Amino acid sequence: MQPHIIGLSALVCAWLLGHANERADKGSPSAEALCKDWFGPAARLAPLALGDTNAVVSEVTLDGQPSGWLFRTDQTPPACKGKRGEIVLFVAVGADARIKGLHVLSHKEDPAYFRRLKVEFFEQFKNQRADGSDVKVDAVTKATLSSKAIIREVLEGARHVLAQPEIAGKMITPEQTPLTKTAAMPHN
Repeated sequence: MQPHIIGLSALVCAWLLGHANERADKGSPSAEALCKDWFGPAARLAPLALGDTNAVVSEVTLDGQPSGWLFRTDQTPPACKGKRGEIVLFVAVGADARIKGLHVLSHKEDPAYFRRLKVEFFEQFKNQRADGSDVKVDAVTKATLSSKAIIREVLEGARHVLAQPEIAGKMITPEQTPLTKTAAMPHN
């Protein structure tokens, strides 16, 4: 092979690897990264064994004390679907039973409609009661099915998680700790 072809091939390979890494970096953040964003840099995440359900939930601790829980909506009942299929989210709930944040992991919705779900839609969940009492989250016009599916998925999933005995016994009341400012993560 001629040296200039080898050089060109090496350059193309380097460019492709660089862009592959760039795409991977722009993918969804890890559960650990989201946990630290929502609960702070000292937060630790560990799988939690639940006896009464097949739901997959991780416990968030700060200084060894339970601070909240993180779950994926596709691993926690009920399975809620938008217009084209399931919308998968990471949801964080604090020990005070308030939603700390959520992040869309995947969906099959029509991109033109799903893009209507701006950061403001997701921020509506911030500090809402995860048990569904007095929740005020507005659906998005022209993305109604997707936004209503997300609202249902987050609230029913959170209600299911909080009802588990292993979690319910670790919840704290608002009088025990002040609410902290939290952030909803924008979607993909």
